[in-house]
Amino acid sequence: MRGLLIRGLLAIAFVSLAAAAISLWLAHRAVDSEHARLPAPEEVLRAVASGEGPIRISIANTASQPMPRDAVLDSDRDPEPGAPYVMSHPSFVLEWADGRILLVDAGMEPEAAREFGLPIQILSGGEPIEPHAAAVDLLGDAADRVEAIVFTHLHSDHVGGVAALCRARKRPLRALMTQAQDRRSNHTTRPGRELLSSVRLGDGEAPCIEVATLPAEALAPLPGFPGVFLIDAGGHTPGSQIVVARVGEGASARGFVLAGDIVNHVAGIDHDVPKPPLYSLLVVPESAARLAELRPWLRALRDEAGLSVLVSHDEAQLAASGVPFIDAPARP
Repeated sequence: MRGLLIRGLLAIAFVSLAAAAISLWLAHRAVDSEHARLPAPEEVLRAVASGEGPIRISIANTASQPMPRDAVLDSDRDPEPGAPYVMSHPSFVLEWADGRILLVDAGMEPEAAREFGLPIQILSGGEPIEPHAAAVDLLGDAADRVEAIVFTHLHSDHVGGVAALCRARKRPLRALMTQAQDRRSNHTTRPGRELLSSVRLGDGEAPCIEVATLPAEALAPLPGFPGVFLIDAGGHTPGSQIVVARVGEGASARGFVLAGDIVNHVAGIDHDVPKPPLYSLLVVPESAARLAELRPWLRALRDEAGLSVLVSHDEAQLAASGVPFIDAPARP
């Protein structure tokens, strides 16, 4: 009887390991298949230089977590492995002259942030995450003017805050996606995609998210939001998107590139440093080849085209960009 039990447990362990290996292989296969054409820096510059775009950009940072840099950079190639690093979880707020707002990512609600940050704290040796506020609370009355949202990708720390936003709304919210983000996923993005399908408006009955799939273009303009374009990037997840926007008026206008998680620290762009190998292999299955193509391309957008590249998870880089942070509401 004991031998039968041991064989049964070994069989269960083998099946579990085989299932995990197959899931990991499928996830890598999905992201490795994403290789849409990247527009040349001069194409991107021409696009953002034409027409009118949003007049203002700001950052609603929903949580912060200090941790060692080797959690997000390959320590063998990091030129400053001992330098401090704080991971941010922002929602970017683009506002037009008529008051319309487009969000790029939604960050997290405070309780979800605590759950998200705990395993990172344990595995990285970092500090506890500090939740600030949900994006909807940071926006305050401006939340009523949000007309649509774009997700750089569908991981929970970029999607989760949409639930609170939907609970506060009485009308649907458009989610603008490339075909890759709308139609392809793996085990790391599927929960985020399912959340978007399940969230309801404040009345609890009507669906909140209306997905609008964009035509396949190297620089897909966002309908109704002039001056903003989506680039089908891949690399980090199936359907990872990069957002390009021209912000401001006249001579003061700036071009911005919202890079999502293509890199998690600006050193990835500055020095072509990849993420830790085990992270890209096991934790979040990434396409090393595509990311190796994207890092110098982002550097060219910055150094050759003069665009400001914002790295979602690099709080210090965001703070140095000159883009204002929206202050968290005072706690009672």
